[in-house]
Amino acid sequence: MSFVRYPPGRANVWIPVGDARSAAAGLSLLTFSKPLPLLAQRTLHRAVRIAGPWLLPGRREKWEPPVDGWDALLAEVAEAVGRVDGVALYLRPQSTRPGAAALLLRDGRPVGFLKVREGLEREAGVLRLLDGGDGFRAPVVLGEGHSWLVMSAMEPVPARPARKVDVVDLTARIQRLLADLPKPPGTPGHWLPMHGDLTPWNLRRTRGRVPWLIDWEDAAWAPPGADEVYFRAAETTLFGVDPVPTGYAEAAAHWEAVISKRHDDLPLNGGMLAALEVLSRPPSR
Repeated sequence: MSFVRYPPGRANVWIPVGDARSAAAGLSLLTFSKPLPLLAQRTLHRAVRIAGPWLLPGRREKWEPPVDGWDALLAEVAEAVGRVDGVALYLRPQSTRPGAAALLLRDGRPVGFLKVREGLEREAGVLRLLDGGDGFRAPVVLGEGHSWLVMSAMEPVPARPARKVDVVDLTARIQRLLADLPKPPGTPGHWLPMHGDLTPWNLRRTRGRVPWLIDWEDAAWAPPGADEVYFRAAETTLFGVDPVPTGYAEAAAHWEAVISKRHDDLPLNGGMLAALEVLSRPPSR
């Protein structure tokens, strides 16, 4: 198998180039959020579907399994999803977040999305609580094993971040669905369940009006308003939206402590910290 690695510089997505449908599915793994990169992705996706993978620029590279024992792992996964004859790989760009993921393909069509790393049983439990989502679409668990989890995949088209989100309603739905999320000992009584990484790039539209909400591995209990504050801080940094004071000072302080310890995505972190300072203030009357 041959692959092209995208995007330039980061090169964390391995796109198969054996046929047009598989290459287009691989292109769907690129997680752009801003208008120009999204437009370029959509244009290239359509061109590849029509003309074939030869249009993809970049050097062809031979297959390199992302983890040891890949063939045995894929055979185990196939018991849950059926025959798999191709993959597109997604490697995390953050050095502090190890692990690999793959879009599993059969005749160029997705049959599941595979994550490989330790500790995935917790995310599997969260996805089962969600039961497909409410007002949003959440992945459904298809199978799991030692250090792997396979779930339903998004449609293989370029996904765009959801805009003009009623984040108050969204976070209320999340809290209701995660009401039975195990609460660690010592959790303050007023804390509420949260997604834990609620951002525009994790709330994505593919086809239809209902967006996908993905990446539930950080679901946990946190101060009231935690998801709302984090989403608004990310939205401010990504799209230049003016932050509006929310009064959720405890939630803002929670995220300030978390973000201050990160060493990846430094420009994004700086923008979010600045937004959190505003979001923590009491709303004007």
